[in-house]
Order: sequence, then C-alpha cells, then structure tokens
Amino acid sequence: MKLWRVVLLLNLAVAVGVLLGWLAWGREVSRLEGRLSQNQRLVVIGGEQTWVIKGVVRAVIPEIQVIVLTHDEIPGFMSAGMTMGFKVKDAKLLERARVGDVVRFTLTGVPPDVQITALATEGQS
Repeated sequence: MKLWRVVLLLNLAVAVGVLLGWLAWGREVSRLEGRLSQNQRLVVIGGEQTWVIKGVVRAVIPEIQVIVLTHDEIPGFMSAGMTMGFKVKDAKLLERARVGDVVRFTLTGVPPDVQITALATEGQS
C-alpha cells in the first residue's frame, strides 16, 4: 500500500473519531445543563435564609474558624447530606464543638455564603 493511502486512512480515522467524540460531548453538555437547571431551582436566590440542621462534628479548625460537619439535607440549598466545613459567626461556637458530637446547628446567610450562627449538642437547647 502506498504511503499516501496510509496517511489518508489515518486522517480519515482521526476525523471520524473526533466527530463521534464531539457528538457524544454535545449530548453530555445538554444532559449536564438539564441537571444544573434542575439544581438551580432548588436554590432560592435572594435574601438571607436560615436552616436548622442535624449533623455530626468531624473536625474543628480554630485557625480559620471552621467546623467540619457531616450533615443531613439542607432543604432549598443542598439536596443531599454530605461532609463539609462551615465558617462560624462567633468563635465561641468553636469551644462547644467536640469531634464526634451529634449536634443541631443553625446556618444563616445567602447561599453559598452561609455561616453557623448557633450550635447545640443533641439533647441540649
């Protein structure tokens, strides 16, 4: 087989591969845009909101005033529970948090900029 035929076949194979990849990527983008618009409906954009959520303290990081919690769903903000860090409004809240404690905490703010404003160990007020 002549060299020019080999080059032509390789270029054709690359072009077909790029075309198929581009078509698949376009479908994926449409699917992700649909999921994004669905998630945006869950987040209420606007004024300050407050949530009271149950969670478990996983870490306390006083240097940056953050408590890491595994928490339940936060209606209208996060559709599933997860583990993440939240800043505290008052550094005194850090003193109440102990790793492993089951707590009820209050988040206040405009998503995604929220802070813990209250923290109570489960069973306390």
